Amino acid sequence: MLHRYPPARRAAALATDLLLLSIAVGIPLTRAAGSLSIVLSIAIPCVLAWGVVTLHYPRTVELDDEGITFGAYGISHRYAWSTVRVHVRRFLVRDRVLVRLTPCPPWRGRYWILDAIDGYPKLLSELEKRSHRQT
Repeated sequence: MLHRYPPARRAAALATDLLLLSIAVGIPLTRAAGSLSIVLSIAIPCVLAWGVVTLHYPRTVELDDEGITFGAYGISHRYAWSTVRVHVRRFLVRDRVLVRLTPCPPWRGRYWILDAIDGYPKLLSELEKRSHRQT
């Protein structure tokens, strides 16, 4: 089953990424010489690149009998249920959960799922079932 965020949320996420990228490109063009501008012109591309590499805020989550796939930016991370353990961590702020898959390298296997994704209760229920089966 494929879970995605509503189109308005996806558009807002894309607009935010584009805004940050334009700021990172625009800072050197303005020739602002302050130390904050230098730090921002380096930090913003690093943060955006880390988001693309890790997909820690996936735009889609797909579950099937064989495994789970997290996707964003035209990239996907696919995991077979037989090769990973699922850990779902809830927080006091109830609008999100952290899904950890182990074993995985440091740049993969940690995904934030927000309650705005369609079918959130069902997705969370399925992930928690997978989590409890393995313990």
